[in-house]
Amino acid sequence: MFPNKPGGYTEQELLEEVAGGNEFAFKLLYEKYAGKVYTMGMNYLKSPFLAQDAVQEVFVKVWKNREQLTTLNSFPAWLTTISRNQLINDLQRLVPMESLEAIPPDDASQHQATTVNDIDFRELEKAIKIGLNSFSPRQQQIYNLSREEGLSHKQIAAQLNISYDMVREHMSNALRNLRKFLENHYTHLLLLWLFSRHN
Repeated sequence: MFPNKPGGYTEQELLEEVAGGNEFAFKLLYEKYAGKVYTMGMNYLKSPFLAQDAVQEVFVKVWKNREQLTTLNSFPAWLTTISRNQLINDLQRLVPMESLEAIPPDDASQHQATTVNDIDFRELEKAIKIGLNSFSPRQQQIYNLSREEGLSHKQIAAQLNISYDMVREHMSNALRNLRKFLENHYTHLLLLWLFSRHN
């Protein structure tokens, strides 16, 4: 049992409880640090969906390795390390490794670092247009107003005479559908899109 305590619990107490298998204490630890991991995920992946997935993966690792939590010098530093490793692995899965096969070993690492920069943005634009054709007319309209004309959600809502929440929902669905489309048909362009969409 992990009862309420006036003034809350120290981090060490939380870690000790999590190490002992206390799921409620783990939930408190998650609530305390999930935002930090999510922010790192957004900085690396530029996608709320991928960032949230990364948060879940990181805390699965925390739970699996809970027995060593009480031996750490700094939990935040340890969490940052495993989060960074997770995010780097996520990025590497998005980079088209098959494009490295024909490159001499000495040049492979340099090529991998510049893969994203070498992708043709015109190809990405064509792929996005193809993906948009499968969207609902309203999703296409809202996506174009946001990405092509640079309107905010509030401005789109006023122009289309719909609620802000509806604009946000349509835009969220459009981005999710476009990510899935690129994952399925244009994997080599996905990383470029993730890096460029929030610029």
